[in-house]
Amino acid sequence: MVAIAALQPTDISLEVTWTDGVTSRYPWLWLRDHAHDDDTLHPVTQQRQLFTATVAKGLRGLSSEVVGDNLEVTWDVMEPMSSLPVEFLAKYRHPRVARTAIDVPVTLWNGPSLTTPTVNYADVMNTDAGVAQWLGRTLQYGFCIVTGTPATGAATEALLRRAAYIRETIFGGFWEFSADLAKADTAYTTMELRGHTDGTYSHDAPGFQLLHCLELDATGGDSTMVDAFAIARRIEADAPELFEVLSSVAVPGQYIGDGSHLMSARPVFRHDHTGRLLQVSFNNYDRAPFMLEEGDMLAFYDAIRMFDEFANDPHRQWRHVLQPGEAMLFDNWRVLHGRAAYSGVRRMCGGYLNREDVESRLRQLL
Repeated sequence: MVAIAALQPTDISLEVTWTDGVTSRYPWLWLRDHAHDDDTLHPVTQQRQLFTATVAKGLRGLSSEVVGDNLEVTWDVMEPMSSLPVEFLAKYRHPRVARTAIDVPVTLWNGPSLTTPTVNYADVMNTDAGVAQWLGRTLQYGFCIVTGTPATGAATEALLRRAAYIRETIFGGFWEFSADLAKADTAYTTMELRGHTDGTYSHDAPGFQLLHCLELDATGGDSTMVDAFAIARRIEADAPELFEVLSSVAVPGQYIGDGSHLMSARPVFRHDHTGRLLQVSFNNYDRAPFMLEEGDMLAFYDAIRMFDEFANDPHRQWRHVLQPGEAMLFDNWRVLHGRAAYSGVRRMCGGYLNREDVESRLRQLL
């Protein structure tokens, strides 16, 4: 780990020189705000106990020194001495916009280039390392199949709960379904489902979904996956003006039925505050009517046509008939999922997970 080589106080900051030559400037108020004593940072909850607005605006350190693994600062006003771990300071030695993303490498893919990511059910159920591998591969590739999953609802639900608690939606929590139109959704038919994301009508679309085929006596029904992040990169390179349309035009989605009329709206490509692509939101089935100015409306149709053509290009699609024993978890903010039409019996089960809950689980495991 990098260590502190020298300290130099200024009127507004403490200048820290690290042993690798990097120089950092920490404002005095930042150092007081992030002190690790029990009165400032609760030792159990890790919540800040300091009412930051009560700290003097012109606070300045009288002295600072490294004692063991900590930086200790005494103040020029009636503030308790502050102690901050050097390891903690090192995490913030390069100023940057706040980031919350998990540092899992993202591998973009086209269907033929992809080796199906898998993990073993027993590993996931019996070890934290198996859970970390499962969730890590899901974030890296957009989906991952848990092989050897017993073809029962109980076993599948237990698997899902290894990641996080199950989200309740209009479809319930953990569900089983077949082509019986029990809900007002084409997923409950034998029709083809083109690539889409779920929950475009929800202000916070489900972050992840798990699907497991419990019973299969059918012809057809191939599951499809498309890496929509790879599509975004292609459109950004080939048609930046259409990429901007897909990144800025709020597209409404809706669900009508079962005593509900749900609506929400966001761009197809949603970016976070750092400019990183965060979410792809696309469902042609659930897109609600909307009207823009003539030129803007036509530009939207040009953009959505390009996206849809890429999404339905067979060379971009991963295709596989899910068998009993193959439970597939996928990132609903990244990949488009679909299904070929089929005839016969195909009984499925699964559920949704909130994105922050999966990320929380993985942070604790990494």
